[in-house]
Amino acid sequence: MTADKKNIQNIQPGLKVLHPELGEGVVTGFEPTGYIAVFFKGFGERQVPAETLTQTQDRFDSIVAGFASATFERVEKIWLSLEAEEIPLMESAATLTSAKVDLLPHQVVLVHRVTNARPKRFLIADEVGLGKTIETALILRELASRGELQRAMMVVPAGLVENWRSELNELFNLDFEVFGSEGDVTDRKSNAFAKHNRLIVSVDTLKRPSRVKKLLAAPPWDLVVFDEAHHLSVYKNGNRVKKTENFKLAEALRNHCRDLLLLSATPHQGDHFRFWMLIHLLSPELFESDQDMVDNRHRLNAVVIRRTKADACAQDGSPLFTRRMVYTEGFNLSEAEKEFYDALLDYLREGYNLAAQQGGKGRALGFVMTIFQKIAASSFAAIRSTLSRRLLMLTIQEAIERDELLDVDGRNQVLEEARQLIHQIYNLPYDSVGNAQTDQILADAKFQLLKKRKEALSFVKTAESYSDSELASASGEESAALPVSLTMPEERSRIQELLESFPNVIETKTAVLINALRQIWQQDPDEKVVIFATYLGTVEAIKYY
Repeated sequence: MTADKKNIQNIQPGLKVLHPELGEGVVTGFEPTGYIAVFFKGFGERQVPAETLTQTQDRFDSIVAGFASATFERVEKIWLSLEAEEIPLMESAATLTSAKVDLLPHQVVLVHRVTNARPKRFLIADEVGLGKTIETALILRELASRGELQRAMMVVPAGLVENWRSELNELFNLDFEVFGSEGDVTDRKSNAFAKHNRLIVSVDTLKRPSRVKKLLAAPPWDLVVFDEAHHLSVYKNGNRVKKTENFKLAEALRNHCRDLLLLSATPHQGDHFRFWMLIHLLSPELFESDQDMVDNRHRLNAVVIRRTKADACAQDGSPLFTRRMVYTEGFNLSEAEKEFYDALLDYLREGYNLAAQQGGKGRALGFVMTIFQKIAASSFAAIRSTLSRRLLMLTIQEAIERDELLDVDGRNQVLEEARQLIHQIYNLPYDSVGNAQTDQILADAKFQLLKKRKEALSFVKTAESYSDSELASASGEESAALPVSLTMPEERSRIQELLESFPNVIETKTAVLINALRQIWQQDPDEKVVIFATYLGTVEAIKYY
């Protein structure tokens, strides 16, 4: 048998072959003449001598041909190869272990995902209590250790500035400075944003137009972080879209930084449009509209990181939090509470209407009415406390106005009414000590009113959205009492009537809460309970029961 005959016998239809001139092809059959029929990619079917063909393999065939039985040596070699591949990522692993906190698995996983992404633009929406501040600090440390972070800025609510400063600097040694009139650096004489590379700034301090201008004149930032990012709001009413100053600030910074992180445990706020605009800050091309986002919400995984307490575990894999069981207690207002609530709604409605008639001048009054509405949702006790404080401030304001008109008798009469209110609000006795305390509180309140009313009004006039106001969320009760330059007609008498109709019995909502707590303590007298309340008036009412 000749060599040619042997070659023909070894070649089978379907075999992948290579011809020196025609290139790769597939054997389709045998010809009586002894030639091989081959289909070549660029030339179609041709008849060629068998001795001109050599067998070839594509990538898949090579992989299959390379399969071999698993042995201990082969498995160990694969494992070592994977370890070697991970070495570049682990060069700065010490940055994660040198922090003065016990790291949890979900935090390490998040840091790894964010720091190895390109670009690093995410909404970190972990549930409250999972450590978004710690995760952010770890990201900062990791990027700095890689040489990828020189300039970073934390934009946070005013009430959280000191918390961020202590965690970043004391726990992670990141050397951040606080920007502001009472902070470490200011922009009075120079552009602090150009001179300082690591800053913590209040969002209300930063969003002023003059500051934004200086901000954009400074070099770009490597990383900008917005805490409580749900305050970066955009509102849609029909075809009208209104962006808050907070959102405009974020828009300006989005194009002036390499990486952007938004932190919020409650980013959606029950509004698809507002949530879509948040996502639009991170990735404008991800969704065409809020409806597109709803229809293709799986794409959110590209920019949103969301873990709940059920997802968190300790280092040993055990659950980090006790499984949460939710029970909803319903209740109905008593007749006295309904009457008071209806009267309160009439008061608020009148305030809103007057604010609308006044246009821009009515912003302060509308601001107050909005805060009252929020406080009323917390408890009637809180709204009574706030109404009493506003009545006191309105009374002192009238005393100041009468004094300016040289109406001494009228001023003294109104000041005496203010003293009576202070005795009631602070439960002070009518003796020499109580009277002295009352006069001191009256003097302090008058000074506070004169000092802060312009500041409060200025803030209200520049606020784009009542719901985004840090002043409202941080000190709502005080905020409702201070703006007294614009009031409703006979507002003092209206508030007095409201307070007189206040039901002087335990509030139904409080009674339901106390009953639920008693059931818990009957089962376990040592059970510890945490009650969340937004306003101090609610806390004061609960703690006496």
